Amino acid sequence: MRVGVIGGVSSTIVTLKKLLSFKFNIACVFGYKPSKNMLVSGYVDMEEFCALHSINFYPFTRINNETTKIQNMDLDVLFVVGLSQIVSAEIIHSASILTIGFHPTLLPKGRGRAPIAWLVNDLSDGAATFFQLTDKADQGKILVQEKFKLNESDDAGSVEMKIISAINNALDIFLPNLKKNTWSATSQDEILATEYGVRKPEDGMIDWNNSAKSIDRLIKAAATPHPGAFSYLKASKIIIYKSKVESDGNIKGIVGRVLKVKEKSALVQTGYGLIWINSYLADDNSTLRIGDFLGYKVDIEINQLKSEINQLKSEINQLKILLE
Repeated sequence: MRVGVIGGVSSTIVTLKKLLSFKFNIACVFGYKPSKNMLVSGYVDMEEFCALHSINFYPFTRINNETTKIQNMDLDVLFVVGLSQIVSAEIIHSASILTIGFHPTLLPKGRGRAPIAWLVNDLSDGAATFFQLTDKADQGKILVQEKFKLNESDDAGSVEMKIISAINNALDIFLPNLKKNTWSATSQDEILATEYGVRKPEDGMIDWNNSAKSIDRLIKAAATPHPGAFSYLKASKIIIYKSKVESDGNIKGIVGRVLKVKEKSALVQTGYGLIWINSYLADDNSTLRIGDFLGYKVDIEINQLKSEINQLKSEINQLKILLE
């Protein structure tokens, strides 16, 4: 059985390693090579791993540009794992037996984009779900599904580790059946289907008027391997990596103000409740102090900008007079 793998993130390399442990014949690996891999959450370059295991490796930027090459691989089974690009019908149908996709939610719940961030944000349980890949995203028949639970302390990084564990368990169940060609598939119940929308790095901006609980979930959802939640301290941008809701606070302050500082942590007033910022990095390496204000007071900022613009206009007019 000739097997191919397409992808470029942590879930891809875990799948590849599990296929090797079950002694499948890996005919080829198509590894994603983005121009800026720091923008790809959980990116893994598989080229060196493939070289160590004498696996044919083919880098790509757009997978559909590799359609003819994949079709010529004469594959029986193709795994497409951890790839956000839409795969062409020609690639999907290039494997003679089965083309398999992966999604880390309890399909049919949570189809779509940025599933890890949404799971953490909503505190929803997930699953390592392998399914038959079709031209309709995340809608193919389910081959195996290994559930995992989330708790309030989970962030994107810890959930990624739970996904890896669930992938290993799911493939331990599925791969022996695939090897014997005794696998089965179950149709998804469309009545239960939900979908997640795309998330962008700018969606990690914190609105301190929200509750401490919702801000805490956003910070955890945007944590590594994602770009991080962020706010502003005057002209400095601050990336916030870890947080904890303060349940016993007996202090009240202005929304966005730092009320207390303890070692490298800062207590901030939100629209409802208090939150500790426990790990952060400012682009000017500044540290938070009592009284600092996070975010912007829009009316004040607009007034300052107008004053600066008027000052510049005055200086320009004076220069014009001097030059005449």
